[in-house]
Amino acid sequence: MYQPRLYRRDMNQDRFRFFPVSLHESDLLIGVPHAQFKQSMVETTLDELSRIRKILDGYMEENPSFGSSLDALPLPLHLSEIPEEVQTMFKCGLKTKTGPMSAVAGLFAERVGFRLVEEYELEELVVENGGDLYLKNSTQLTSVIHAGQSPLSDKMAFVIPEGNWGICTSSGTMGHSFSFGKADAVTVIGESTPLVDAWATALANEVKGPEDIEKTLDRINPISEILGCAIIAGGKIGIRGVFEVKLLS
Repeated sequence: MYQPRLYRRDMNQDRFRFFPVSLHESDLLIGVPHAQFKQSMVETTLDELSRIRKILDGYMEENPSFGSSLDALPLPLHLSEIPEEVQTMFKCGLKTKTGPMSAVAGLFAERVGFRLVEEYELEELVVENGGDLYLKNSTQLTSVIHAGQSPLSDKMAFVIPEGNWGICTSSGTMGHSFSFGKADAVTVIGESTPLVDAWATALANEVKGPEDIEKTLDRINPISEILGCAIIAGGKIGIRGVFEVKLLS
């Protein structure tokens, strides 16, 4: 995913107390309710990042294609014997026809979120990992649709109801991640952060220009795990899904 943030530091400061945590390639921005913040959350986050990183590094050392393939890989014969995090990435890649690593940023964000919620009994939480979000919110919240230098960037926002959500974005015009497409932004919302991370990658690969927006959105209609999607390319935008969208001034 790319660096410009959906959940930027200048937003929701009254609702969340934000703090950064970085380890290797993971660069997280975490927001918790002000009254619930504890300094030990930083150490907890680092511990969880290290735990997942150790699992993935160990698996890739024995299975290099897991970390390098841009195409979906078949499930290992002894699936139950490999770590659950690795299983999740395999399954996300198969469902979206992308390499397993397409789900990695969303996986880190979600697992850190799960652990913080459990250990600190958090009512609300946002974990952003390079533009990909795990979100737990107890009341309505807005998520800005960011698309870098596009004139449509930050002009609209999804209205997110109470729940647990993954909100992930892929781009073919920003950042260092490889994409086959040319979309300024493809944002996908669903209940599984690693899965919508992989879907954002897959859909962004299909958008070569504004003429591809509608047909790509048409394709996601039967995909039940995609609850919302916005595509920005060439100065045009298309939006589908169950969420209200509002214009921003």
